[in-house]
Amino acid sequence: MKFHVNSLIIILLWTVNFCLAQDLGTRGATYPIGPDARAQFKQTIEDKYSSNEIKRFWVNYAKKSVVDIKNPKPLQGITSEYTLRSQLFEIKYLVDHDYVDAHNRIIVRKGTLIEPLKISNLKYSLLFIDGRDQLQIDYALSLIKKTPLKIVLTAGSAYELRIKYQGLIWMGAKHVPFYFDQRKMIIDQLSKLYQINITTVPAMVSQSKNQLRVDWGFLN
Repeated sequence: MKFHVNSLIIILLWTVNFCLAQDLGTRGATYPIGPDARAQFKQTIEDKYSSNEIKRFWVNYAKKSVVDIKNPKPLQGITSEYTLRSQLFEIKYLVDHDYVDAHNRIIVRKGTLIEPLKISNLKYSLLFIDGRDQLQIDYALSLIKKTPLKIVLTAGSAYELRIKYQGLIWMGAKHVPFYFDQRKMIIDQLSKLYQINITTVPAMVSQSKNQLRVDWGFLN
């Protein structure tokens, strides 16, 4: 409401000033009004289409997008470290307010302790690796024979690795699903939700009973 009142006051003041303005005559030379701006804009667009400038723009944009997808930039702040270390993380949430349904009935009360891994198990572990490092790639490929996991790259090309290893069997499929953590979305969510900070790879996130376990470095 405040926005509308302020806008109305500005409009009224501008109208009053306009009505009180005096005719001071003509100062300097006058010129005829040029073509309508919309017509000029339309003509400019038509010229760009006829000269194929628009087509060239979209072709170049598509090529650049494909290159960026196939060869994304490495994530910042992630280094390689092979020394093994492990840590367990408690996954618990204390509800800080009541949650209600559409009929205002309480479905989760404030103070409720929620332990997600008691409700549902992880279907896959996550293994973060540098896809430019053959040692880490070989390590990942050895682990997928033993445990269901998804390989998440922090650097390198998931596209090229999928093609290179498309003949390998993974969970009954004839390809290995390499992924790339675009814009650090997975790593940032792990940090925000569970205080798990992935700053070195390889790093595997897996379930250990009701906790999350992170193994950095190479497992024996």
